[in-house]
Amino acid sequence: MRRAAGFTLIELMITITVAGILLMIGVPTMRSVIENGRIRAAGESWKYGLALARAEAVRRNAQVEFVTDADGWQVNVVATGEVLHQASGSEGAEGLAITMLPLDADRVTYNSFGTIVDPNPDASPPIQRVNIASENPPTADDRYHPLRLQVLGGGMTRLCDPAVASTDSRACL
Repeated sequence: MRRAAGFTLIELMITITVAGILLMIGVPTMRSVIENGRIRAAGESWKYGLALARAEAVRRNAQVEFVTDADGWQVNVVATGEVLHQASGSEGAEGLAITMLPLDADRVTYNSFGTIVDPNPDASPPIQRVNIASENPPTADDRYHPLRLQVLGGGMTRLCDPAVASTDSRACL
């Protein structure tokens, strides 16, 4: 009598148990990777918009502003109101907490030298910092990294990690 080829019930149960353990280890890590990617995408979108506004101000030799609202952000020429570019600024940002400092700031205006106009032409303070974090962060996970977008006085922008030590190159200034 010949034995039938295949798996025994014990082999199948061991395989399912090992697969379950691997999933339990991998799912929290994947959640952190996904959250970090969403935070990075939103931060890079805002950083691109600010860099575009600065470059256009220098190129056009005119004041250009980066303005945020509930729908995203846009880059405008101050004198004419011409919209140069707009974006949702929320590429994967659903479920992200985006806070600007100072709290009443919603724009940054660049002059023809690429530096920030303070205050903005509408007398509001310019955005100095944008904090981007998950509204529902992974719990007790050291792989999760909220980011901060810094708008420096000379007009440059910097995406940094507020949680790392000051000696780390990713640290905020």
